[in-house]
Amino acid sequence: MHERKVIELDQGWDFMQKDITKLKNLLEGKPGETQFSSEDYMMLYTTIYNMCTQKPPHDYSQQLYEKCREAFVEYIDDMVLPALREKHHEYMLKELQKRWQSHKVMVRWLSRFFYYLDHYFIARRSLPGLNEVGLTCFSDRVIIG
Repeated sequence: MHERKVIELDQGWDFMQKDITKLKNLLEGKPGETQFSSEDYMMLYTTIYNMCTQKPPHDYSQQLYEKCREAFVEYIDDMVLPALREKHHEYMLKELQKRWQSHKVMVRWLSRFFYYLDHYFIARRSLPGLNEVGLTCFSDRVIIG
């Protein structure tokens, strides 16, 4: 039987980071960024699945859960908050609405990418799901501040 190669945390996260950056660029409307292909999605999903199902000490489920939360926080801190600080009055409210919609799209996509993590590791540990984590990050950092 063929033993699959271990994906180390840094190596796997670097790979995921490229697609997370692509998602952020799409949300920000950066020109030249292409949509995710089925192959992109499957490669990312498979990498996450493999990293969550490797034998200990190479099961990186907990670390990926934490890094996914960090990705939400990073997006909010780097993109959302600066955009809101630039606006005032009704323009700030319009920007807030736009940013909330974009953040929900990001949460939905990351929840899809990390589906295996969300439905197996998180469920077994009774941790907040990625959808809840993403929405809470926005609430805590943007609304409550």
